Parts: sequence; structure tokens; C-alpha cells
Amino acid sequence: GGGRGRALAAGLPPDWTTVALGHADLDVSRRNDVLDKVREIAPDVIFDAAGITDIDGCEVNKWQAYLVNRDGAKHLAMAASSIGALLVLISSDLVFDGAKTVPYREEDPPNPLSIFGDTMLGAELAVMSHAPRHLIVRTGWLFGPWGRSFLGDDIDKLQAGDIAAEPDDQRAQPTYQPDLVQALVTLVKQGKTGGWHIAAAGEATPDEAARTACELLGLDVMNVQPVRRKSGGDTALRPRYSVLDLSKIQSAGIPMRPWVDALRDYVKKRKR
Repeated sequence: GGGRGRALAAGLPPDWTTVALGHADLDVSRRNDVLDKVREIAPDVIFDAAGITDIDGCEVNKWQAYLVNRDGAKHLAMAASSIGALLVLISSDLVFDGAKTVPYREEDPPNPLSIFGDTMLGAELAVMSHAPRHLIVRTGWLFGPWGRSFLGDDIDKLQAGDIAAEPDDQRAQPTYQPDLVQALVTLVKQGKTGGWHIAAAGEATPDEAARTACELLGLDVMNVQPVRRKSGGDTALRPRYSVLDLSKIQSAGIPMRPWVDALRDYVKKRKR
């Protein structure tokens, strides 16, 4: 599986019996396979962490992105509904267009700028239509021990003495995979359903996040260079501002820590 699936498998409570299926075990774009497999396992909760998350790649392989991200979610939702399971979908801040200047609330109207964002909105709508019991969680830029992330790649470059160049014209929430998983588990345990925003507290541009990582590594910040995000050609359009409002998750008694604190933990683990 991808980074999100592996982060979930590692972070779910040890007293839960978990079955982790990668793409080789189950192709979510094949409806009958999904229905058969879900009925065979008969889970109480299904986490949909499948998905093509290469945002620029989705602009090129559009059909595949819709098949896996949108239709895969629909098939899992149908399967969940058929056995009365809760379906948990991990969605994205990229369903928003970035026209706002204050954080996005759960009920704000989505308007994706990219194919990836559109496939995630399609997934949300499919889950709402087909799974009566669902939890749709939008999150920010994910980084952490599993899979690839821009922060992980930057840390590799900086430690090798190379330059990390990141956009300084896009603001969002760098969110640590284990923090997302912990909050998700708490919501499931509380029996919550519906739409939720879960991301780190605070906000940053990719450039600021890379600079902070560089400082935490004790390296020369001159190795981080700001760039303007280019769009066009095969590059996805990204919102200038996609910070998520955390009032709802905080009102459920689930505090989200600042991204800087999470990044400090991650860098410490990477140094070992």
C-alpha cells in the first residue's frame, strides 16, 4: 500500500484486529472483487487509504486517477453499506480552490483546481451517496515515516548537502501521519460520523516548512531556496491557500499539535 495505508496499519490500536490490503491484494477499481473481499472479511470499519496521491501524475493519467480514487471509494462504500460497516475516507484540502483567506470549514463549498482534487471530491460524493455510515476526513500535506513526501525528500537532499527548492506562494498545513491516524482512531472510537477536518495546528508554505526542517537538522538554511509554483503543462494547479479550520475536531476534545512540534519529532527520528 501507499504511505497513508502504511501509516494507518502502524497506528491503529493493538487491540483491533486489522487486515491491511495493498493494491496487489485488492484492486479497488474492480467492484465485484471489492464486494466479495469485504463480505469475506466482514469488518466493522473500513479505512479507504487507497488512492493515487501523485498530484502532478493525476493530470497525466486522469482516467486511472478517477478509477482508483473516485470509483474505488464508491465500490468500498457500496461494500461497507452491504454489511453495515463504517467507511472512513481520507480526503484532501485540495478539494478547495484557495480563494478564501481564512481557514476552510467542513461546510464550505468545494471547488477543486486539479484532477487529483476533483477525484477526491468525487470520492467524497460517492461515499456520501453509497455508505450511510461514513466518516470523511480532509487533511493537509502529509509527511512522516511512510511513503514519500516533499518534506521527506527535502530532508534527504539537505542531509546530502544538496539544495531544496520549494514554493513560497502556497499556504497549507504540513501534517504528521501518526497525528492524523491518532485523531482518526479517536473519532472512530467516539462513534463520530460525517465530515471532519484533521490537520496540524498552524500553517506554512512548503518553503517555510523546508527551512524549519533545515534549522532542526542544524544545517545551513541557505540551502533552501524559494521558488514560485509553476502550473501549466503537466503540472497541477494548486490552491494558494488551503488551510483547514480545526474548530470541529477541537470541539470533539481532540487537540491537534502545531506542525513545528511534529516536524521536530520526525527530524529526531530521522537523525537516529
